[in-house]
Amino acid sequence: MTLEEAKRFYFEYKGYAFHMGREEPSRYESFRMLCLDEETLKQWDEELLEGLFLKLRETPERFWASHGDILHIISRKHCDTLRYLNRLLEETEKLTQPDLFQTTLIIENMAGRTQGQKDGGVYVFYVCSGPMERMDRITESLIGRFETGETDRRFKEAVSRYRSAYRRWRR
Repeated sequence: MTLEEAKRFYFEYKGYAFHMGREEPSRYESFRMLCLDEETLKQWDEELLEGLFLKLRETPERFWASHGDILHIISRKHCDTLRYLNRLLEETEKLTQPDLFQTTLIIENMAGRTQGQKDGGVYVFYVCSGPMERMDRITESLIGRFETGETDRRFKEAVSRYRSAYRRWRR
């Protein structure tokens, strides 16, 4: 596998090692054999992040999808984590009038989807020494748009998991 082939493969799966290994094990093994250096992975992740931030603005109705991918990429810590966490918060603050469905998915991204909650945004902010209070203020603002109105079970569960994760990981 050449470096250019490795980059295409990495970008195809947004750097998700789990998906690369599961979907294309032999190709992933060739990728791993390259033993890419930290600087290369940093450049690639920052390029991926720039594209995802562009998608946040171009497709606001799918903000949640890029939001989740951005959190995952930042969690790998190949990039300037604090810079990108703050940038994600800025974009989230600019989000105007998300519907209940999108808000629920953003909150799920922040809470995490696993029992240990180490796959959520709260944990990413924790391990990357991000601005936890600002993150909480913005997320609670999203929650507040719907919390007193008519919501569904999924929203309520997401809010509960988010608040639990925040209590667990806040410093």
